[in-house]
Amino acid sequence: MTAMIKVKHTLIDETTIRELLQHYELKTIKQCRFLTRGLNDTYYIEDENNAYIFRVYRHTWRDKSAILFEVDALNHLKEKNYPISFPLKKKDGSYLCKIKAPEGLRYGVLFSYANGERPRVNTDNSHLMGKSLGKMHVQMDSFQTQQTRGFQIDATYLLDQPASFITPVLYTYFDKDAVKTFEDTIENIKKVLAEKDLEIGFCHGDFHNHHMHIHHNKLKIFGFDRSAVGYRAYDIAVSWWNLITNYKNDEKRCWEAFMQGYLNERDLKKDDFGVLPFLITARRIWLIGTMLENEDVWGRNWINKQALELFLLQVKTDHVTGN
Repeated sequence: MTAMIKVKHTLIDETTIRELLQHYELKTIKQCRFLTRGLNDTYYIEDENNAYIFRVYRHTWRDKSAILFEVDALNHLKEKNYPISFPLKKKDGSYLCKIKAPEGLRYGVLFSYANGERPRVNTDNSHLMGKSLGKMHVQMDSFQTQQTRGFQIDATYLLDQPASFITPVLYTYFDKDAVKTFEDTIENIKKVLAEKDLEIGFCHGDFHNHHMHIHHNKLKIFGFDRSAVGYRAYDIAVSWWNLITNYKNDEKRCWEAFMQGYLNERDLKKDDFGVLPFLITARRIWLIGTMLENEDVWGRNWINKQALELFLLQVKTDHVTGN
């Protein structure tokens, strides 16, 4: 008996990507290669003149309107001369390529390539990153679109949805008291966020040095797949989380430089600044929940008691429980 194959996520061959590129006003394609697989699949493209990025969105990850929300946001920033990797139109004037994959309908979008390299984390670059985020928030104050993103960067997105994937796994490795402490932390964060007068606006959603390149001391930003309307403070907290998690020895001075850069561009209210530690914890919870939800990307080999103990310890040392 032959089993029926059910597909979660296919990797599309470069020959198909080349066929899709015929819908764009490009020169002869010199290079088309698979670059990376994640929540979406990314391909590096070169023609005779320029380099590009072709992103293939996962089936069910973002629907048509959600992707067009991102396209509209990027076009708004481009019109404001904010340096980004921006979407390119097809010959017919539209942006999306429809791809009939085995798992269902997927969409592809071609983007300009951000020249340069990932910026090193130091005080000078941290200051540039802070200025860049501040400028983005200023430029996006006037953003409007008819498209719907499908989610907001709020307590539901950052805490409730991820917790629905995390809590059952915690019960596998820990007793009820440990799980209750985790649940109490979430409720405490939600309470604090609800009590504060927080600024709501367009957010990048994943703003740190992995989603930008630096070239001739200028930053160009990409990776807007998690962008949405929500807590502006969360964008700032993600950058702080990145420093705490990945650059601990440089955290203090780079964080100060980042905030100086941000505040050079715009003000930050006391309430927004005050919730940053809580949103760092929310970032940790969101990330683990997203990894558990999308196990076909990250696998399950990393899920063990040691890794989860570290996660719970990090949540505890963010100093938000019971505050």
